[in-house]
Amino acid sequence: MVRSKNALVIMNELVRNRLSIGILFFLCGLNFATWATRIPDFKYYLKLSDAQLGSVLMGLPLGSLVSLPIAGWLISKFNSRVICIVAVFLYIVIIPVIGFSNSSISLFTCLFFFGMAGDILNIAMNTQVVALEAKMNKIIMSSFHAVFSIGLMIGSLIGGMLAKNGYSFQSHFDIIAAVNVVSIPFFYPNLIKNEKKEEQEAKSNSSFLNLGSYLFVLALVAFCGMLCEGAMADWITLYFKENVATINYPSTIGFSAFAMAMVVGRFLGDYISQKFGVKNVLIGNGLLVSIGMFLTLMMSQVEFKILGCFLTGLGISTIVPLIYSQAGNQKRIEPAIAIAGVSTIAYIGFLIGPVLIGFLADFFELQKALILLIILGLSASTVANRYIK
Repeated sequence: MVRSKNALVIMNELVRNRLSIGILFFLCGLNFATWATRIPDFKYYLKLSDAQLGSVLMGLPLGSLVSLPIAGWLISKFNSRVICIVAVFLYIVIIPVIGFSNSSISLFTCLFFFGMAGDILNIAMNTQVVALEAKMNKIIMSSFHAVFSIGLMIGSLIGGMLAKNGYSFQSHFDIIAAVNVVSIPFFYPNLIKNEKKEEQEAKSNSSFLNLGSYLFVLALVAFCGMLCEGAMADWITLYFKENVATINYPSTIGFSAFAMAMVVGRFLGDYISQKFGVKNVLIGNGLLVSIGMFLTLMMSQVEFKILGCFLTGLGISTIVPLIYSQAGNQKRIEPAIAIAGVSTIAYIGFLIGPVLIGFLADFFELQKALILLIILGLSASTVANRYIK
């Protein structure tokens, strides 16, 4: 009887931990979508050209990239639970301030700090998941990334609805900041307080710049996945618009299929990785990306191209969650530093992917430039097969 009561207490605690961390992932997606849905409003308000807007938008990924090593260091010194609440408070401050931007410089600055808040939270909440995986003794990372995607979709719907009904971006941002404030008592008390510091202290305090060969291999696979994700997000709709006769479909159908597959793949990712093993899933991920892009680029029927985008999304969906889980659970250095280091390398792929595809498209054409994704998928699969445990 006592044993069953203890088991019930532990189970309830794990459920509360999982729900609390899930709220953070949801907030992260919601906050990003809040900004993304209002980009056209800022372009009109500040009278920016496409080139000027592109320069301003670089503030967000630059802030993210700068914050990754900082976040790893902070979490290695403090509990990730503390850093999670710090990141949410940064969001609460910066989201309304974005609305006061009256020049491209002020907007760039706000986006820089917005990007920092997002990736500090990213590293902290993924570190929480690693700690929860240790408590539950199973992989659950993909399901949290699915919750992020749900937050992204709901944030997009809210943004579209508020914009359609005449709400200013300032009012919109104030509402979302208030949602962040209200969420604090629901997630903070049940975040994991002790991340087994005694085990972490026994690990090397290596810098994120000295990850070692295994973490570098993980980062390389994540780099391929993130480059493909960035390229699909920015270029697949244009590819369909310019190269596919989508009489019965909108030009966004390829991206919609890709986005849907990302959510489906992340919800199924934990189960599949438990059943077949992380290494086999990562090998399959790379093959799915290659097969999917082959169908998208080489087949003439629109339906096959849509199926290709869906398969590509499935392939990309679980690469980053599984890599984060593997990085956080290795035994050599602290989880936060490992995740931050791997994320830094992977995020470079996300940044350069759209630019690289654009550069190649200028010299060849977009369809030929996107063949790079087939090569990257095969590369990720090969590396996973040879080097990942």
